[in-house]
Amino acid sequence: MANKFLIFLGIILAGCGANQSMKTVQNGTSVPTDIQSSYLYSTSLYGSDDGGPAANIAVLLPMTGDAKTVGNDIKTSIETAFLRKTKQNIKVSFFDFPNNKETRRETIYTMLSTNPDIIIGPLFAEDAVVLRDMKPSKTPAISFTSDVNALGDNLITTNLIPTQSIETIVQQMQKDGAKNMIVLAPDDNSGKHMAAVADRVSSAYNMPIKGLFYYTPGNSDSIKDVSMRASMYSARSAANNRAREVLSDILTKESLSSQTRRSLRNQLEKISRTETLGDLPYDAILFLGSGEDSKTLASFLRYYGVGNRDAAFYGTTLWHGSDIASDFTMSGAKYATLPEISYNFISLYNMMAGKDPDYLAAFGYDAANLALGMLYSQKNQDAYLYDPSGYMGTTGAFRIQPSGESERALRIMELNGSGTANVFIDAPTNFLNPLYNIRTTNLRDVSERELSTRGINPGDYIDIPDELRRKSAYKTKTIGANYISDTEDQEQTYAPVQIYESTDTETVSNPEFETAKPEAISRSYIDMVEIEE
Repeated sequence: MANKFLIFLGIILAGCGANQSMKTVQNGTSVPTDIQSSYLYSTSLYGSDDGGPAANIAVLLPMTGDAKTVGNDIKTSIETAFLRKTKQNIKVSFFDFPNNKETRRETIYTMLSTNPDIIIGPLFAEDAVVLRDMKPSKTPAISFTSDVNALGDNLITTNLIPTQSIETIVQQMQKDGAKNMIVLAPDDNSGKHMAAVADRVSSAYNMPIKGLFYYTPGNSDSIKDVSMRASMYSARSAANNRAREVLSDILTKESLSSQTRRSLRNQLEKISRTETLGDLPYDAILFLGSGEDSKTLASFLRYYGVGNRDAAFYGTTLWHGSDIASDFTMSGAKYATLPEISYNFISLYNMMAGKDPDYLAAFGYDAANLALGMLYSQKNQDAYLYDPSGYMGTTGAFRIQPSGESERALRIMELNGSGTANVFIDAPTNFLNPLYNIRTTNLRDVSERELSTRGINPGDYIDIPDELRRKSAYKTKTIGANYISDTEDQEQTYAPVQIYESTDTETVSNPEFETAKPEAISRSYIDMVEIEE
C-alpha cells in the first residue's frame, strides 16, 4: 500500500508543471483555470497545515442501496482529489445518502449540524431539491444532477446538462448547410423535455422543425409507425404509383417518336426500381433518444425510403457508448458529446479503484477540485464558483452559471461503422465565445406535429411532352399536402389538407403493351430489426 501511495505522489509531482498561465482578454474572460493541477499544496501524504482557518467539507452520496456502485465510484474520485490536495486543516466528512425518503431529511439535518463550508452531492435531482430547500442559501452545494429544475440557491452541478448537446448539434447542422429538420423523440418526461429544448433551439438558430414525432422507447410497433409517418411513405408511395401509371399509359396509348418512347421507358424503369417518389420537406433528422432506439428508427426510415442520403442524421450525447457506432448504415451521422476523460485522471483513478472511471466519477473529481479550489482561492465564494472564464477539468472546459447549470464544451463525433466514431470537430478549450445561448428553464412541453409539407405532385418528377400534359388522363394532382403558410405561426394547429390523385377510370388494353404494375420491392434487411408485413 505504501508503494502505491509513493507512486501516486510521484504522479502528482510530475503533473505540477502542467499549470496554465492565465491570459486575460477583453471583457474579463480568461483561459480556464486547470483545476486538475492547481491548488496543489500537499507536501506529504497527509497534507500540510498552513495555519489558516479550518474548513469543513460534507459529502452526501449513496454508499449503500440501489445506487451504491455509482455513489462509491464518485466517492473514490473525491477521495483521490482529497488525497492529492487536502491540507491538514480541512475536514472531510462522508454521509451515506441512499435516496431513502424516510431518512433523507434526518441525514441532511445531521450533515448540516456539522456546519459545512461547502457540500458535495447529492446524486439525484429529487434529493437535490430537498437539500436546496433545507440548507442555508449561502452554503454552496455541488451536486451531480442533470435536472436544471433542481438547481438554484447556490446548489449547482458539475454534471453535463444533456440538452446542451442539442444546441451544439443544431449549430453543426447549420454549419453543414441544413435548412429544415424533423425531430424524433421518446414519449417520456426526458424525451418531452429534450423536444421542448429542440423547439426553442430551432427558433434561435432559424432551423425550422417541419415535423415532431413521439415514439414509445423500445417499442418496435410505435417506432415503425413514427418512421412511416415521418417518411411521408403513403404520399410518396402513391406519387410513385401515379407517375408509373402515367408513363405506362402514355407508352400504351400514344403514338410516340422513338426518342420520346426511349426517354419515357428510361424514366419508367428508374421509377420502378423504388417504391417512393418526391422530395422531403426536410434535409436533417434529429434523434433525441438512445443509440438503440435511434438505430431502430433509422432502419425503419430506410425501409420506408428515407436514408442518410436523403436527410442527414444527427444525435445527442445519448449516442455515446452505444452500439450505434458499429452500424455501418449509420456512417456519416454526427452527434455531440463530451471529450474523452483525461489520461492523468484515468491513471490516478485506476490506481485507486483498479478500474477506469466513467463520466460521473470524472464529474466527482471535478466537484472535489472545485470545492478545494474555492477554499484555497483568494476570491470570494461566488466569484470563484461562477468565474466566467471557467475551468479545465477531467473532460475539458466547463463553467458554472449563476443558475447552477454547468456549461461543458462538447465535441462533434462522426460515425463510420467501425465501432469507434471519428472526432469531427474538437471541443472548444475556452469560453471566449459563448458556447450556449439557450436557457433550458421554464420550458413547456410541445405537442407532436405532423409533417408540414406542400405535398408531392408526381407530375413534377416525370418529363412528358407538353401536349400530353394537357390531356386530362395524364394530369396529376398534389398528394399528401399538409402545410402551414410561411407567415403563420407554426405552433398553431391546422387540419390536414388531403388532395387526392386523379380519379379518371378510363382504361385501354393493348396486347402489345400492358400497363406496368408496381413490382414487389425486395425487403432484404441488413439491420438488426426484423420487419414483418
